[in-house]
Amino acid sequence: MKLGSISHTYKALAVVGVLTLLMFFIGGRWFRSKVIDGDVISYYAYLPAAIVHGDLKMRYSSGNDYYADKVWGVIWKDDCGPVQKYTMGLSWIYAPFFLLGHASAYLLGYTPDGYTPPYNFWIQFSSVAYLLLGLWWLRKVLLRFFGEGVSAICLLVLPLGTNLYYYTLGQGPMPHVYLFALVSGLLWATIRFYEKPNWRNALAMAVLCSVITLVRPTLILMWGLPVLYGIVDGATLKARIAFWRMHWVLLLILPLVQLLTFLPQLWYWHLLTDHWLYYSYGDEHFFWTNPVVGKVFFSFRNGWLIYSPLMALGLLGMLLLRRKVREFAFVVPLIIVASTYVISCWWCWWYGGSFGGRAFIDFYPLLGLGMGAFLSKIADLQWSQLQQRLGLAVLGFFILLNQFQTFQFSKTLIHYDSMTAAAYVRGIGLTGVPDGFEAYLETPDYEAAKRGER
Repeated sequence: MKLGSISHTYKALAVVGVLTLLMFFIGGRWFRSKVIDGDVISYYAYLPAAIVHGDLKMRYSSGNDYYADKVWGVIWKDDCGPVQKYTMGLSWIYAPFFLLGHASAYLLGYTPDGYTPPYNFWIQFSSVAYLLLGLWWLRKVLLRFFGEGVSAICLLVLPLGTNLYYYTLGQGPMPHVYLFALVSGLLWATIRFYEKPNWRNALAMAVLCSVITLVRPTLILMWGLPVLYGIVDGATLKARIAFWRMHWVLLLILPLVQLLTFLPQLWYWHLLTDHWLYYSYGDEHFFWTNPVVGKVFFSFRNGWLIYSPLMALGLLGMLLLRRKVREFAFVVPLIIVASTYVISCWWCWWYGGSFGGRAFIDFYPLLGLGMGAFLSKIADLQWSQLQQRLGLAVLGFFILLNQFQTFQFSKTLIHYDSMTAAAYVRGIGLTGVPDGFEAYLETPDYEAAKRGER
C-alpha cells in the first residue's frame, strides 16, 4: 500500500503511536521505580494483595518495612491492614498487564511480589496501550461527524497538545488515560447500540459505563451518554421513550451490570469494615455551595486552560454541536457543565500534585467532539492556502508549547501545587530552576482547604 493511500486519521494514529512508544522507552520511568507511586499505590494494591498474597486485608504489610512505601490507606481495626482509599476499578484495568509482569518476573528471575521492575514496566506500558485504544475508538466516533482532516487534527492535538501527554508518559498509571480510553469506547458503544440494539451492544455499553464508575464513582454522570444520546427536542424525546418501551429488556442490563461490577467492591468494604458502604476519603469533602470554576480553569496553580489552552477549542465547540454533532448536542454539554461543577467543588480544587487540570482529561473524548465541531466550522470558511498554513502553524505552536511545559514540569519549573503567575513568568523559556525561584512559589494550605477556605 502506498503511503499516499493511507488516510489522514491513520497517519495521525501512527505519528502518535511512534512518538509515544519512542518517548516511553527513552523516559524509562520503570527503571527509577516511579511507576507504582503516589495515588497509584492505592489504585494498584488490590492486585498483589489478591494474586500474590491471597489476602485482601493486606495484613502482610503490617510491621513490614518493605511495604512501608508500597501499601497505604486508612487503618480500620487491628486484625486488618489498611482500607484502600480508592476503589478497585483501576486494578481491573491494570490486571492483564499485571499478569504479564507476573510472568516476566518468574521468567527473568525477579521476585514475583508485584513491585519489582517487570511489574513497573508493564503497568507503565499499559498507559500507552490504553491511550492508543482510546484514540482508535475516538477515531471511529469522529469520522461519523467530521472529515478525515478535522478528525486527524483532533487525534493529534488531544494526546500531544494537552496534559494527556504527561498523564500517559509521566504519571501514566493515574486513572486519566484509562478513563480517556473507556469514555471513548463508551461514545462508540452508545452510537452502535442505538444503530443496532442487541444484547452484544447493550452489554458493551453497560460494561464500559460500569467500569468507568468503578474507577471513579463521580463519573456516574457518564450514564447520561447512553440515556440521553439523540435527545435534542420534544420530538426526539418522544421517539426515545418509544424506543425504550420497545427495548426495555435490553435497557435492564445497564443497572444489572453496574450492580455486578460493584459487588466485589462492596464485599471488600464489608470484609474490612463490616459496612457495605464506606467513605474512604476521611476528612476530604465537596463544598457544593462554593464552586471555584474560575480557579479550576485559570489559576496558575494547575488551572486547566493555563496549561492545556488548546482545550478551549473543545469548549467553544460545545456551541456548535447542534449543527455538527446533533445526537450529542444536549448530553455532552450537560455532562461537561455538571462535571465542571463537581470538579470545582472538591476541597482540593488543584488536585494535589498535578500538571494542569488533570480531572478534565477524563472528559477529553467529549471535548474532542467539541473540538471537531469548532475546527469543522473553521474549515467551512473560505481560507487561502497561506491562511490554512498559518492556522496549522498556530496549532503546531501550542503542541510544542505543551511539550516544552511538560518538560518544565518534570524539572519543577512548573511546580506541582505551588505555582503562581510570578513564578510562571519567571520561568518562561527556562530549562533549569533559577536561583531564588522558590520565593515566587506559594504553598497551598491543605488543612485550611479541607475546612472550605479555598
